[in-house]
Amino acid sequence: MKIKVAIVQSEAIAGDTEGNIKKVEELLNEKCSGRLDLIIFPELWTIGWDCEHFNRFSEEIFSSKILAFLKRTALKYQSNIIGGSSIIRNKSGKDRNTAIILNRNAEIISTYDKYHLFSHRGQSEGTYLEEGENGLIVNTDIGKIGISICYDIRFPELFRGYAFKGTDIMVNMAAWPKAFTEEYITLAKARAIENQNIFICSCLTGKINESFDFSGNSVVFDYKGKIIKKAEFEETCINVQIDLDEMKQYRTQMPILKDTKIQYKIMEK
Repeated sequence: MKIKVAIVQSEAIAGDTEGNIKKVEELLNEKCSGRLDLIIFPELWTIGWDCEHFNRFSEEIFSSKILAFLKRTALKYQSNIIGGSSIIRNKSGKDRNTAIILNRNAEIISTYDKYHLFSHRGQSEGTYLEEGENGLIVNTDIGKIGISICYDIRFPELFRGYAFKGTDIMVNMAAWPKAFTEEYITLAKARAIENQNIFICSCLTGKINESFDFSGNSVVFDYKGKIIKKAEFEETCINVQIDLDEMKQYRTQMPILKDTKIQYKIMEK
């Protein structure tokens, strides 16, 4: 199966949900046409990364501006959607960093709440948000997709769990700092190779409040860690075709996951 994927890389205007939606919609209109199989957006692309203002911009999911945009985008391109993330208030009244996932009919398949919150190096995501309770695999008409947001990428156990459950594609949506771009690319490549999965990153670029630079470098790795397509620092939408049958054939020749121990016993002397 060959699938057509679009990966959005944008610069967020701080706190301007409507402005960011308009900008990204224009970017899609410019770069994409016809039917797509999957569209992926970056982390917090509607408001930008600014921990102290997260709660100010939280929304209820069914009345949110982002959901309305994602629904019309799914219908326009007849595409599955991994909607980046936004700050969504859950039923208990807590705010989470949440990705909304839709099918081609603009129906919500599921939502994913960021499992690992980044609260280091002067950042304080965990102070303002509640962490998610689990990873998420979504079943779509193009296969099983493992979902992750930004800091999650540093925890290989999550992705190994996805691989054991049969994912073909893994996605990471990020607002990754530019100073650590090389780490991000290396981690994504490793997750692709060790799990024999297509690994797709959609990351913010540019600055927020003229103080924090994001890495851009949204990228698609194949199941052997080879770059299929990559952006640099510009605002863009990557369009790429991915051959899933080729990946599955390679797995039959190199069934590495079958040799993995469910539990490793470690001796120390």
